Amino acid sequence: MNSQAFTPEQIAAVVREVMRRLIRADLPSERLLAPVSPAQPAAASAGSQPAGSVTIAEKLVTGASLATVPAGTRVVSLRHDALITPSARDAARAAGITLVRSAKGAGNVTGPAAQPRPLFVATADCPGDIAARTASLVRALPNAQRLPATGLSDVVASLGLHLTRDGGRAILLAGRPHVATALANRSAGVRAVTARDTQALLAAAEECAANLLVVSPRDMSGASLERIAVTFATRAPVALPADFAPATPAAAACPCSGGPTAPAAHPCTCSTHHH
Repeated sequence: MNSQAFTPEQIAAVVREVMRRLIRADLPSERLLAPVSPAQPAAASAGSQPAGSVTIAEKLVTGASLATVPAGTRVVSLRHDALITPSARDAARAAGITLVRSAKGAGNVTGPAAQPRPLFVATADCPGDIAARTASLVRALPNAQRLPATGLSDVVASLGLHLTRDGGRAILLAGRPHVATALANRSAGVRAVTARDTQALLAAAEECAANLLVVSPRDMSGASLERIAVTFATRAPVALPADFAPATPAAAACPCSGGPTAPAAHPCTCSTHHH
């Protein structure tokens, strides 16, 4: 019996035909071959979202955000630009939840606001070891830079240079927050505020258009620090209060009268200077 030899082209044609028949027998070919739009994932709509999956629309995702998802959730969909705090990552890991960012698409912030300004994190004169808390802040923030820990005066001077030169914002963890705030506000272009709770600190930053927050680690928990840092770093810039406008230079004083030089009905008759 003679065996028939098949060419590679014939074998490929047979394989294609078998695959075509298998696909038709199981699922419509249109379903398998239809492209998925990057801006519209398959589980984007509530009706098509698989069981055990929820969506968090907030930009800032914390451990408290994940505490609100239903029990049994396995996948949490987030915005493509979501800021995930370390506490959120730890909570997701403990609960067996996978965090998935959506594809970049409609509704995203564009323009200058989409590029966060640099944020500097520094420490000075803090009691105890706060290296872990400082590292947590740096991980939670995009474009965050950590400055070396030195003396209070040196750290404040370094922050003043960075803020005026780079136009960024900064958070200073200080054991003496009021002293640090007073020192920082000596530098032109630095607007430092401090407070002992989250709401008061953020309100002061808004009111003063602050670019430096001074916080005592004794007054804030790690979660509060993360919330403050992310809110401060991503908040849109506000206009400077009119009170911060440079003062008009005072008029030169006239030595003979002891007051500012100004046109007068009776000209000065002294011979020690010229008007």
